[in-house]
Amino acid sequence: MPRDRRILILAIGLALAACAAPAASPTPTAPAPPTPTTAPPTSPSPAARGTQVTIRNFAFQPAELEVAVGTTVEWVNGEDSVPHTVTSGTPGYPAGVFDSGRLRPGDSFRFTFQQPGTYEYFCSIHTRMRGRIIVKPKPVSEAAPSNPSASPSPTPPPSNYGYDYEDGR
Repeated sequence: MPRDRRILILAIGLALAACAAPAASPTPTAPAPPTPTTAPPTSPSPAARGTQVTIRNFAFQPAELEVAVGTTVEWVNGEDSVPHTVTSGTPGYPAGVFDSGRLRPGDSFRFTFQQPGTYEYFCSIHTRMRGRIIVKPKPVSEAAPSNPSASPSPTPPPSNYGYDYEDGR
């Protein structure tokens, strides 16, 4: 994939992530156990946001994807006639971060990446199938939105309410 296209996809993903980011700093939570699904999504599909990986011809396409923290990636077994898995880690060394279970033809699996880093993954049925998700931290301007009302304002000096206490009036 040309470098300019990857940068454009990353910029679009970051812009969408910024729009969806909560106003307050999120509290890290353990992700819910992932389950394969064929139900249509209620929000814009990951494919529309450039975060879909298609399983085609016994390969993950694209094999490498760069996303921002908080991005949901969807893998779709769309064109192969056999089941596959999406398992974090490498063959023989699964990482335990995510595992789709068997995805039959037409099934999909989603995972939201909450921590920056590089996530290797593979198909546990066809171990030569491998991919990588690179999760970049959100820029400071997106990670901690500025909120002027959240910072304390300077306290004005105390007033003497019109009295001059030194000379008693």
